[in-house]
Amino acid sequence: MKRTARSTSALVLGLAGLLGMHDADAACTGVGLFSCSATVSVSQPLAFGNYNPANATPADNTTTIKVVGTITGLGILVRLSYTIGLDAGAGGTIADRRLAGPSGGSLPYNLYTTNARTLVWGAAGASDSYDALASLGGTSVTNNYTVYGRIPVGQYVVPGAYSNIITVTVTY
Repeated sequence: MKRTARSTSALVLGLAGLLGMHDADAACTGVGLFSCSATVSVSQPLAFGNYNPANATPADNTTTIKVVGTITGLGILVRLSYTIGLDAGAGGTIADRRLAGPSGGSLPYNLYTTNARTLVWGAAGASDSYDALASLGGTSVTNNYTVYGRIPVGQYVVPGAYSNIITVTVTY
């Protein structure tokens, strides 16, 4: 049985719509009469500011995805597991994300799971779980995940505003 909860938050440039999918049999386990849920938000838009292709260093910035896992009811040894994925947005692919710009142009960039910016954040980029020894009436925990963005150097494109909207999917 799948249930879907939707919530939206503005995370312009990199991340925008938020979607939570719940598979009660796989992601919420334990003993007792309880249920699990997760809510998702993004702290701020991921904005690179003015990009200068002549700079010797890439344009980097970050934002934070916040996941609040909640266990309601009476339960012991409860585990809520979830995965956070980021899609490609309207331009490019996950491996080659692109910001759309003037006159149909694009500016390659990407989103990463670590500050080293070596692992691209894909459809299943981060997994985590919340364990509660006991839940009486309701237990919540907040986990924050940093999204690291980068525009590589040396990309001479038409000046103007560039943007993309990424969908954040939290599956639990």
